[in-house]
Amino acid sequence: MDKALKYGRSDFAQVGTTNRGCMRVVPGDRSKKALDKIAVGAQNGCVICLTRNSNDTQILFKTMPGAPIECMCMSGASGTLKDKIFVASETSVRGINKRARFFFSFDTNMAEVAKKNLVLTGKKSYNHYHDCADTNYLLSSEDVHDVVSLIAEGAWGDRPFTSVLACSDSTLKVIEGSKIGYEIRMQDVPYTLYLFMGDGGYSKHLVLYGTKSGKIGLASVPPGGGKVLWEMETTSTGAITAITCFTLTGSHFPDVIIGKEDGVVEIYTVDETDKCSLHGYFVSASRDENDVIRLKQCDETITSIACGYVSSPDEPEIVVCTHTGEFVSKICWIFSLSKITRNANDLAPQAANINVKIQQLKTEVEDLETKVTEERQRYDDMTKKQGANGVAFLPYFQVYDKFEFSPQLGVYNLTIELVIPIDFLLIQSKMPIRLVEVEKNASVVCEIRQSEMNPWPLLASYRCQANICRLELRVQVEEGEFGDLYVYICPKTFPKVVQVQIYQIKALSAHVRVHNFDMNRPANVLSFTGQFSISEAHSWLHQLLPDIPIKCPPTDTVTNNFQSATNGGTQLQVTYSRGSAVFRSDCMSTIAVIRERISEETLQKQIRTDVRCELDEDSVEHCLKLLDPKMSHLINLEKRRMYSAALKELEANNDDVSFLSEENAEMLRNHDVIFQQADADSLEDSGILSIYENLLRDRARLSGRSIRGKVEQLRTLLLEDYSLPKIVAFFKSSNEE
Repeated sequence: MDKALKYGRSDFAQVGTTNRGCMRVVPGDRSKKALDKIAVGAQNGCVICLTRNSNDTQILFKTMPGAPIECMCMSGASGTLKDKIFVASETSVRGINKRARFFFSFDTNMAEVAKKNLVLTGKKSYNHYHDCADTNYLLSSEDVHDVVSLIAEGAWGDRPFTSVLACSDSTLKVIEGSKIGYEIRMQDVPYTLYLFMGDGGYSKHLVLYGTKSGKIGLASVPPGGGKVLWEMETTSTGAITAITCFTLTGSHFPDVIIGKEDGVVEIYTVDETDKCSLHGYFVSASRDENDVIRLKQCDETITSIACGYVSSPDEPEIVVCTHTGEFVSKICWIFSLSKITRNANDLAPQAANINVKIQQLKTEVEDLETKVTEERQRYDDMTKKQGANGVAFLPYFQVYDKFEFSPQLGVYNLTIELVIPIDFLLIQSKMPIRLVEVEKNASVVCEIRQSEMNPWPLLASYRCQANICRLELRVQVEEGEFGDLYVYICPKTFPKVVQVQIYQIKALSAHVRVHNFDMNRPANVLSFTGQFSISEAHSWLHQLLPDIPIKCPPTDTVTNNFQSATNGGTQLQVTYSRGSAVFRSDCMSTIAVIRERISEETLQKQIRTDVRCELDEDSVEHCLKLLDPKMSHLINLEKRRMYSAALKELEANNDDVSFLSEENAEMLRNHDVIFQQADADSLEDSGILSIYENLLRDRARLSGRSIRGKVEQLRTLLLEDYSLPKIVAFFKSSNEE
C-alpha cells in the first residue's frame, strides 16, 4: 500500500471556546512557498494567530480579550492575498492585519465581509453596507442560519448586490438589493452555505449548501429564478456545519470538503458536469483493498473547517476546529488531517528533545495530581469540621445540547456534550416515551418500569464509561402526546452536582414543514372563529407544531403546510388571520389533537370561539392506504423471522437439509441478517399499531360513536390476519354500528 495515500491526524493546539465559523486559514505567499497560518476567534474576545514550525505550534500573536467573537472571515483588496482577518463581536466589526494591528473598525454586527461590501445577518435580519454606508436591508419572517454573497465580477449582471440566505422554512432566499428576488424551495432545512469552487463556479451563480439532516446539494441562483441542480445523502444524518473547497486529490477541479456535527469529515470530488462523488472519510483514516477510505469519527462537534499549507509548503492539509458551539465548553481542538509522506527517520534529529519534553510534562502532571489530591482531602476535612454550617463549593459546568425530531428515524434525537466526562444521566417524563437504542453509545442503560413505587411512565438512567463527554439519546413519542422531558446531567466532578435540562415535546411533533399541499386528497376541516388576534392564533400553532417562529409574521393572513413523518405522509394545512383559524388535514387523528389542544387553550384564557368540524369518511380509507406499505413491510419482516427460526431449528435436528427449496435455503443462510433487520424494525416497537388504534378512537370521538371492544379486535386483526381489504372493511363496519 502506498504510504503517500494514508492520512493522519496531527493535533495543533487547544484554544478557548469558539462559535461556528470562527477558524480560518490565513494564506501565505505561494510564490515564495510561505506557510499558511491559522486564525481563531474565541468567545473571550481574543483573536489568536497560530503558525507551525518544525512540528511545533507557535502563537504568532494574540489580541486582548473582549466581547465574544461571533464570526470570522478573510478578505483583501482585489488581486491581492486575502490575508486580512475580519471579526464580528456584539455590535462591532474589526479588521486585523498580519502585524496584529487593528486597521478597520465599524459599529455593526457583521456576518460576512467581501471587499468594500459588508454583509451582516441577525436571527431574522439582513444588512448590506458599502463603504460603511447602509445600502440594503431586509427583515426575514424566518430564522437565518447562514449567508453567502456572490462575487461581483461576472455574477450580478444588471441586478443589485446579491446574497443567498439559508432559512429555517426550508428555503434558499436570493436577496437582490433590499428585496427577495425569489426563493428556492427545498425538502430539508439548509444550514450551511459556501460558493461552489470558492467563487461560484463557471457561471459564478452556483452555491453549495448543507442541510440539518446531513444532505449536501448544489443550487444555481442566476437572475430571474434558480433551482437545485442536485442533492445527495452523505454518510450520516448529522447536520453539516462547515463546507470548503480546495484541491486535495489532484483533480482538475477543487474538491468539496465538509465537516459535520457528529464529528465526520468527508471529501467529495467534482467532475466536468459539476456533480460530486464521495471520495472518502478523512478522520484518522486508512484505505481498504478497494482504495476507499474507512470511517473513524473524532467524536467531537466540528464547527469550522479550512484547507491550506500549514505544516509543509508542498503538502496541503485539512484544518479542523472541533468541540464547541453556543456556550459549550472552555476548550476546543485545532488539528489537521494530512497525507503521511515523511518517514520516521525524518524526525530522528528531534527525538531526544521530544523525549525530554515528554518527561517534563509527565513530571508536571504527577505534581498536579498530587496537589489535586491534597486539596480534595483538605476540602473534605474542612466540610466535615464545619458540618451543616459549612458552605460547599458547587462546580459549574456548561452543557451543549441539541433536541430535534428526526423525520428519517421518526424519533427525537437528544445530544448532550460536556467539556468534562459524564458520569451518568437520569431521564424522566410523565409521558409514555420509549427509549430507542443507539449503537455508538458507550453507556449502560437501566430503565425502571412504572409501578406503585415509580409513578413515572419513563424513568431511566445512562451510566457512562470512562472519559465519555458526548452522549446521544433517542426517544420515540406517539403523536398526540405532549409535555416535558427532564434530563438530570451529572459529570465526574467532586463534589457531585447535577444540572437539570427540560425539553418540550409538542403534540404534533412528527409534522415537518413542507411547501406544497395536495388539495385533491380527501380533507377534514376544523375551523375556529371568534374574538382572537392573529398573534394568539400563531401562538396556538407554535404550541402544537415544531419549527414555528415565536413571533408572528407581519402579514394579515398566514398559511403553513406540514407533512407527517410517521403515519404514511398525511398532510396538514393551517390558514389563520384575525378572528379565524382553519385546519385542513386528510387524517382525523391530526384534527382530533388540534381540536382538543386549542379548546383547552381557549378555555383556559377564556376566549370565546365557534368551532366547526367537517369530516370526510373517505379520508379514513385514504389513511389506511398510506399506512399499508409500511405495515406490509413489517408483517413480512416478522414472517421471515419466524420462518428462518423454524429453518434454523430444522437444521439443528437434521444433518442434511439439501431437500430445502432455493428460497428456503437462502433464508436459512441469511438467518442472522433477518433477525437483525426484524429487531431493528419490529412491529411492536415501530408504533404503527398505535397509529391504527388512535385513528379508530379519534374518528369515534369526533363523530360521537362508541367503539367498545373494537380496539382489541383491531389489534388482533393487525397482528394475526392483516390485509388492506380486511382493515378497510373493519373500519367501515365499526362506523356503521
